[in-house]
Amino acid sequence: MSAGGGVPGLDAATRELRRGLMRLGQRYDARGWLFGTCGNLSGRDGDRITITASGRHKGELGEDDFVTVDLGGALVAGPPGGRPSAETSIHLALYEAVATARVIVHVHTVASSLVRGEAPVDAALQHAAGVVGELRFEGLEMVKGWDLWSPEARPVMPVFENHADVPAIARDVGRYYAAAPREVPALLIAGHGLTAWGASLFEANRHLEVAEFLCQVALANARR
Repeated sequence: MSAGGGVPGLDAATRELRRGLMRLGQRYDARGWLFGTCGNLSGRDGDRITITASGRHKGELGEDDFVTVDLGGALVAGPPGGRPSAETSIHLALYEAVATARVIVHVHTVASSLVRGEAPVDAALQHAAGVVGELRFEGLEMVKGWDLWSPEARPVMPVFENHADVPAIARDVGRYYAAAPREVPALLIAGHGLTAWGASLFEANRHLEVAEFLCQVALANARR
């Protein structure tokens, strides 16, 4: 963990990105969305990805608690001994498949870890992309936070199968988002929490907050 000083040699944009991710880490930790060293936060600048280093507490991040990787996942820069987050491959798959993604945030909330959703409508998609469930939202005003303004909106959030082979999950995620445009800027991995993205720190955070609220609604409905 950083003692609070800046990292020499960082360009202004990278420093601003890291500080923005640090603020989000503090916010999510205060809400109880990140325990221990779980979760990860990243941002894209051209062909470089800044992502939280493995084993860092996200509520106590400093500027030196990040690494930089290229779009293939190779380490470009980081603190001594710093390694990319174990889920870097999922971030890279989303950056490749979703052109508007510039910031990605992943948290482990109680609701998003427990909710499972309904069986996927498309069985072929389930087989091809590891989608084991879907959360379907209808008649909920909060979907406007995803810029879905039509009264007929029927947004669907996918739930991907969870297993130890994280690169395989990343391949499933990549196939799903490459297959067709998806209107919901968030996904779940079963038992493993919530990931959301956006074109900016503000937008990614908004999308995450909306997704978490809707996960809480879905979980409450499932328990009725």
